[in-house]
Parts: sequence; C-alpha cells; structure tokens
Amino acid sequence: MAAQSRIVIFCGKGGTGKTTLSLSFGLHHAAAGRKVLVVSSHPLPELAVAVSLDGLAQRYPAAAQNLFVVHLEARELLAELVRNNFPVQWVARAILESDIYNNLVEVAPGLKEFYFLARLQQLAERKATAGDYANYDLLLWDAPATGHFLGTLRSAKAFETYLTGPLSVAGADLARFFSNAANIVLLPTTTLEEMALQETAEMCQALDQDFQLRPARVLLNLVSPVVAAAQDEVTRLSRDAEQSNDPALRFAVERGLVERQRASEARRQLGAPTVAVERAQHWSNDLDLLSQIGRTLAAVPVNA
Repeated sequence: MAAQSRIVIFCGKGGTGKTTLSLSFGLHHAAAGRKVLVVSSHPLPELAVAVSLDGLAQRYPAAAQNLFVVHLEARELLAELVRNNFPVQWVARAILESDIYNNLVEVAPGLKEFYFLARLQQLAERKATAGDYANYDLLLWDAPATGHFLGTLRSAKAFETYLTGPLSVAGADLARFFSNAANIVLLPTTTLEEMALQETAEMCQALDQDFQLRPARVLLNLVSPVVAAAQDEVTRLSRDAEQSNDPALRFAVERGLVERQRASEARRQLGAPTVAVERAQHWSNDLDLLSQIGRTLAAVPVNA
C-alpha cells in the first residue's frame, strides 16, 4: 500500500450530479477490490434519501466490504480537537457548551473549512489521527457547490496570510498540500447547460490561478448519446430524424446535436479531456444506475 493517496475531487455547480458520479466511481473501484472512502458534502441521512445503497451487500459483496461513505462535520472535528486537548471530561464539556466557544466557531472566518481540509490531508496521508478511516486505497471528495468549494480551499491560504504562530504554519502546510498536483485528481463535473459550463470554466480558471490545479478530466454529465457517437452514426441519426414524422425523435436528435456542439466548445474552452456520461435510459434501482455510470468512468485516471 502506498504511503499516501491522492484526493479525487468531484467539483462544480450544484445539481450537476457530483454525488452520483462520486458514488458510481467509488462503487466501481470498490467492486474491483480497492478500499474506497467517499467524503460526502451531504449529511448521511440526506444522502440516503438522494441515492440509495440498499442491497449493496447482496448484489456487490466485494464492494460492500470496501466502500465507505462518511460526512465530515466541521463542528464535530473542532469538538474532537477540544476533547483531545482537554482530556478531563468536565473541562472539555464546559468549553464546548460555552457561548464564547460556540460564537467563535460560527463567526471565525474559515475556521470550520480549515479543519475540514486538515482532516482531508490527514486522510490522504493516512495519519493515525484520521481514526477509523486511515487505511484505504482511494479517497474521493464529493465537494460542495463551487463557491463553498473554492472558499474551503482558500481558507488555508487565509490562515497562512492573516494569522501568526502555529495556525499560520498549519495554514501554509495545508496550502502547499492542496496546491500540489501530485496530491490531487481534479474532476470538474458539469452538465451541458450554458450556466453550468460558464461556472465550470470560471472555477477551473480560479483553481489554476490560485492553486495551480488543472483538471485531469472534465465530466460532462447527463448528455445525449449523440455527444459521444461516431460521426457516421451522427450523420445517420440526422438523416433518419429529417425523414421521420416522429416529433419526439426529431427533438431528441436536434437536442443531441446542440449538446454535441457545446461539448466540443467546452473541450476547447477548458483545455482538458472530457468524459461524456450519457443519460441512463433504463435502470431497476439506484445500484443499477451507479453501476452503469461506473463503467463509463472506469477509464478516468487516479494514479497519473
């Protein structure tokens, strides 16, 4: 087992499918025998409502042994820090229940985000302080929506720039870690809607400018099969649509052609390879959907 794992980050506009894609990616690798930890931006009860993993042990027994999903609550990470530094239970409890502490946690700029990043770094470096999740082969971060995601990454630089002493040193260490492409696999996720593409382009520009991070792949989610089809197949579909009296077929092909053009423009604008994740047509349950998508994402690199 390697001494350190890279963090695979699914990032982008809210509602583009980051959670589904990260779980699909995790399921695929877990089924192949890798121990996978997915750090979700959603509390687990909320995640369970959105995507169900019911029946995982019966259908994918290997994956059930290897796939772990966790939500890192920043307030709990800070509370853990207090308990570790004040081992006398009543002292720690008094601090955690005090108005001063609770107000500080809520108003201190970037404090929660800073300790969230610190835990991610511990997980990637497989530190003992990472607890039960220290030993795994692959770490996936289902990041929050763009603004919160960028704000979280920038919290480390803010600690380095505006504070002094140990927190400044810790901020500098975090900033170096998350600005090192050797530690990160960046997978911006977008649909082919104009607003989502524009936000993705702006996010990638900010990541490059602020952290020298560039996408390994851009995931184009929920696209028409026309996007990834060979040119001769596209020509045939266009001809069939023109000759058809079926308005639904015409609409589907015309929409697919628009998406194909947008995908081509996205590749030029973002300067990164793309992976087209087609809209699933048929699935019996969420696990079936995740498995289908996982096969599409199988070629996305995690070690290069």
